[in-house]
Amino acid sequence: MNLHLVARRRISQTEAGGRRRMKPNGQSTSRLDDGVTGRPAALSQPAILVVDDDPTFCAIMSEILRMYQAHVYTAFSAEEAMAVLERVTPDLILTDVMMPEVDGLTFVRRIRSGAIQTHIPIIIVSAGVSHREQAAAMQAGADQFLPKPFSIVDLRAAVGSLLPN
Repeated sequence: MNLHLVARRRISQTEAGGRRRMKPNGQSTSRLDDGVTGRPAALSQPAILVVDDDPTFCAIMSEILRMYQAHVYTAFSAEEAMAVLERVTPDLILTDVMMPEVDGLTFVRRIRSGAIQTHIPIIIVSAGVSHREQAAAMQAGADQFLPKPFSIVDLRAAVGSLLPN
């Protein structure tokens, strides 16, 4: 099935005027965690949080990462991502830079300056590919920078290099 069609189907499941987080099976959820680790007890796959204000990008990323056996959580803003991080401990975060209200660099700085979850690897994905933008991402605390557009091979290499074995 075409990933673009899958993404559209997932996006059509959002409520009118609002967005819902999606479980890995595509159903909406308001509770993301099991109260301990933030993922179902029987789940051995890595947990990845994707943060981007573009729902289509989040849906496509979720489908791609699930092909590699990842449990994916999505957030459409930095504020929503911070709320997810209060309940879930992902193994990796992928975040965009350009988001309304709180940008991705500020989001990364918040995580790195916090008292908890400062150890989570972070990949910044951005259409900005200048050396200055990449340096700013690394200075904010990102572990890697992945310029948009990127190939699935590049995504897999970046994710694979940061996930625990």
